[in-house]
Amino acid sequence: MRLKVILFRAAYNLPVTTGLARGVFARHGVELDIVYTQGSRMTIDALLGGECDLGVLAADDVVFEVETHGADLFAFMGLHAGILHLVARPGIRNARDLAGKRLGVDDPASGFALVAHAILERLGLRRSEYETLSMGGHEPRSKALREGRIDVAISTPPFSLDLIAQGFTLLARAHDYLPRYQASCGVATRRWAGRNADALAAYVRAYRESVAWALDPANRDAAIADLAKEFGLGRELAGSTYAALADRDDGLFPDARIDVEGIQTVLALREKAGLLATPAPDPSKYYAAG
Repeated sequence: MRLKVILFRAAYNLPVTTGLARGVFARHGVELDIVYTQGSRMTIDALLGGECDLGVLAADDVVFEVETHGADLFAFMGLHAGILHLVARPGIRNARDLAGKRLGVDDPASGFALVAHAILERLGLRRSEYETLSMGGHEPRSKALREGRIDVAISTPPFSLDLIAQGFTLLARAHDYLPRYQASCGVATRRWAGRNADALAAYVRAYRESVAWALDPANRDAAIADLAKEFGLGRELAGSTYAALADRDDGLFPDARIDVEGIQTVLALREKAGLLATPAPDPSKYYAAG
């Protein structure tokens, strides 16, 4: 069975890319065509329009689309709790230095924008004190920060670690402020999943086998080599990127579980921002365990 999957270009795709290279998906009877997205809107449109079968979105994106547009989307697999870093341009020493500056996000109404707002507020900067701009996914946001079109962004390895190595300022790790958060998820439409239950189950089995391989310390060197090849990274940056993925608290979920408490955090952030009615719906509205 052939599946078209739309992904953000980020290191947390390691279980997919290395699973393809090592024939894991093929052993489960799955062939994958990978498309890389420029942002969550492109992913959502591709899934709802039937151009792609599976994708990756933040759990917050799923909540936003279901509640705002009645979208036929659900999360079937949890990938990680964020592996997110708030990175600012050189010369920015703390959050107060960002007053009057520009935060780059994927979509100001969803995704990790609310995570950035929550962290900056905890660091003493009100949302009204800076501008929030849509800059697309992790790679385009990092490029915009490097080029000076924004002053701060939420980013993920290897892009965040590369920026930090170049002298950009690490203001915060999201995990230190939101220890339970469901970030990226495997996502599909319920319509497609209902017609393709066997294909979805095979994909989940292959992913879980591949993530177990990637996180096995015995495979560390091979996984680092895969990251270096995929992103054109030097050995040191590939190694630090792998360490972030393998972090037991903030890295890839070894069983690809949905973190229900993490979804509750997503809902609480939306409630606080006035973007979701109180009381919030039960988290089960947005996911079905794979």
